[in-house]
Amino acid sequence: MDARKFSTHVLDTSVGKAAANVRVTVSRLDEIQEWRPLRATQTNEDGRCELLAPGEFPSGIYKLTFHVGPYFAERNVRSLYPAIEIIVDCSENQNHHIPLLLNPFGYSTYRGT
Repeated sequence: MDARKFSTHVLDTSVGKAAANVRVTVSRLDEIQEWRPLRATQTNEDGRCELLAPGEFPSGIYKLTFHVGPYFAERNVRSLYPAIEIIVDCSENQNHHIPLLLNPFGYSTYRGT
């Protein structure tokens, strides 16, 4: 394992602010092609969080589950998505930052820096 970083940033584009306290579950696809849960964390007040600590992030395929239903429910906003799953290939030996741009009826993601 190496010391590369794995992180996310969640922004609520419907209000133009960071999405704080969104729970994120990290899973890794294992050698028998099954998802193995690794860690649950949540975004801070700036909508950011470290997904896996440096040294605990081997190459592989990862699934990020953003539990956005409670985030919207807390704000009395109906949402089409109770959770959003993003699957990413993290086989390159570099940092991976996966932002999520979110609103109640849509989302987008990209590879950040």
